[in-house]
Amino acid sequence: MATTQTRKPMVATPARWQTALRRAVAEGVQVRQLAGSGAWIATSGSDVTAAYLVSANGCECQAGEYGDPVCKHRAAYWHALGRLDLEPELAAVAPPTPESVIACLHCDGNGFDPTCQGHRITGSYTVHCPCSACDGAGTLADSIVPAERSVNVAA
Repeated sequence: MATTQTRKPMVATPARWQTALRRAVAEGVQVRQLAGSGAWIATSGSDVTAAYLVSANGCECQAGEYGDPVCKHRAAYWHALGRLDLEPELAAVAPPTPESVIACLHCDGNGFDPTCQGHRITGSYTVHCPCSACDGAGTLADSIVPAERSVNVAA
């Protein structure tokens, strides 16, 4: 007998939008409007060759395709349109430097929940659950890694 996983629907909360916007800023996500069509795109924070169509209704990134209403690309989109600002106390926090970013220890840096077996959406397209520890980023700033989980990466 096959078992199906039921997941709680992901909800757009102000805290999640702030987290997504902080990630977008830290990862240098840029939002641009295409001159010809007027569509909006957002650059990937992890792949310099990729960009995603983004709109008020959704994003083509993996989180958006999985049904999450909040992703760093949409947060950057709303920010570019002047509809989402960083909270004042968060705006003063500098983004993490490359030296202070380490691979997420929960997902080994791949951004996916290690317990997720994948979910078939249509045809052969399989989606994996984003890691709950790093929100799918695959990295954590060392300032938010608990001391007992931090590791010395210097050789």
